[in-house]
Amino acid sequence: MFTIQYWTISLITGVLILNWLRRRFQTFRYHAIARQRAQAKRTARDKRREQLLNLLRTKYSKHLPERRIAERISQSTAVELLDGLHKKDFTYTQVTLVLSLRALKIGQTLDCTTEEFFDQALEYAEKLDENYNDEAEVLLKGIPISLKDQIDQQGADSSMGITMRNFQPASKDSLIVELLKQQGAFPGFVRSATIQAMMLPDTESETYGVANNPYDLTRTTGGSSGGEGALIASRGSPIGIGTDIGGSIRIPAHFCGIFGFKPTPGRLTNKGACSPSARNEMGQLNIRATAGPLARCTDDLVLVMRSFLQEHMWRNDPELIRQPWRNERFIDKKRLTIGFYTNDTWFPAAPACIRAVNEAAEALRKVGHTVIPYTPIDLPEALRLFLGIIGADGNRHLLESLEKEPINSLYKQLFQASRLPNFLRPLLARLMRIFGERRTAHVVLSVGSKTAYEYFDLIIDMQKYVQKWLDDLKSNNIDLLLTPVNGLPAYRHGQSGHLFHSCSYTLLFNILHFPVGVVPVTLVRDDEQYYEDIGNLNNDMVTSLAKDVCRQSAGLPIGVQLIGWPNDDERVLGVMKELETTIGNRSSPIPNLANNIDIYAD
Repeated sequence: MFTIQYWTISLITGVLILNWLRRRFQTFRYHAIARQRAQAKRTARDKRREQLLNLLRTKYSKHLPERRIAERISQSTAVELLDGLHKKDFTYTQVTLVLSLRALKIGQTLDCTTEEFFDQALEYAEKLDENYNDEAEVLLKGIPISLKDQIDQQGADSSMGITMRNFQPASKDSLIVELLKQQGAFPGFVRSATIQAMMLPDTESETYGVANNPYDLTRTTGGSSGGEGALIASRGSPIGIGTDIGGSIRIPAHFCGIFGFKPTPGRLTNKGACSPSARNEMGQLNIRATAGPLARCTDDLVLVMRSFLQEHMWRNDPELIRQPWRNERFIDKKRLTIGFYTNDTWFPAAPACIRAVNEAAEALRKVGHTVIPYTPIDLPEALRLFLGIIGADGNRHLLESLEKEPINSLYKQLFQASRLPNFLRPLLARLMRIFGERRTAHVVLSVGSKTAYEYFDLIIDMQKYVQKWLDDLKSNNIDLLLTPVNGLPAYRHGQSGHLFHSCSYTLLFNILHFPVGVVPVTLVRDDEQYYEDIGNLNNDMVTSLAKDVCRQSAGLPIGVQLIGWPNDDERVLGVMKELETTIGNRSSPIPNLANNIDIYAD
């Protein structure tokens, strides 16, 4: 005869099994819904692409210029396009048509774009040609600008790579888009892809697939503004707008061989830039994201900054610093003291990244700056603060934003670490150290949900850390810093989830809230396709992956970071311009793919 205890245990076991089956069924159901919504969006996008291509080939075919002019348009920066338009070397419609055809083909080839609005952009360009007025005091007249799929544009999704955000078009333009339109641009002629929820240096999603680097299709574009990096590098857009909270503008610029700028947080508006949370707002504001431009020269970055720093921005976002563009600071020829380093002591940089910094340092010395070695302060603490603050909620807000869509597999390692019970972290970290995984052990101790008390302590520690940096820079009379952008060239697909460590060069300055610009300097040489990290015995998991990244990396672009004091954005851009001018055409490499795009072929 069965005892009461037996029946009780059986009942509890049955309930647990049923609950597990119910949750598994719900998971499969939500995953199926996500796949269906992704497929539906791709189908709708592809159908619209066919319609747009037919429109470009028929209604606007008469505006397609000869190959020589089309090539000039595609190779021109925004500043050069404005000059050509002023001289009437080509029309607004020709510029928009050529770039639209290129963006369409590049998007299909690299999977780096999401939605296209070429028809609206061409209608706008035709009106400019019909009512030509060269006296209008606007900065970006007639320039098509691409937008990261995070920035609200009327009629477009701001999906951020989240499948469940498909088919939810914005009802109005963001303030970012309004400001660009006021300066005569057409922002959002094409929108660029991101990684799901935008929290890794990669670009892929269930809806839009895996974006490919134009220099090597087996490599990533970086992220999360990686679609912009690929599109601009391939000459499909002269200027793009991205966002940066840990390197999301700078890493794609570095991986794709273009220029990028992360302004001082609070200098530019973020109004209308969506967030990966259920309520579409950032609850964490101690490490602040900022919008910023990507382009193929410093002057184009300056055009965007000047376009944003207008009365309309401050009137509609009064919490911002009211600091107009200071051109005297940008053109100032004062010789500066620039500190540089090639090893942040957390993740030693690859040989090509070291050479890029050394070459940039020598170039800046040639124009009269004093460039001296500098020792960065306590990078492990920077990692602890960044991971602890960004993920203090245990990533709940990010997970809620997915609406039960399956999480991208690239997040697996970080999310597994964040879900560990906090009491197990010290034990697991100790075991990892025993097996030589000291850096990963540090990450395990840093991530995970925090109590309010622990979170407040992190903010206090962050404030002290920032002050330590400011005091040290001041005591050494450092005006700017020069560093690698990332410890490696572009990763292979599928590696970014394990190579977060190499992003220490960018995320540091998100903690410090410094303005940072990226200048492309060189390409990986044949004799630089290796990696060593003696400090970690040259054999931990991260080092093994870094070695694989560097194999067969010849020809990949490499950039450097220039970092300034908070709110001294103009000085950073001024020195970027000097560096760009000094190193010449090396600062703007062209991937072979860009030259192979034929807009005249069907």
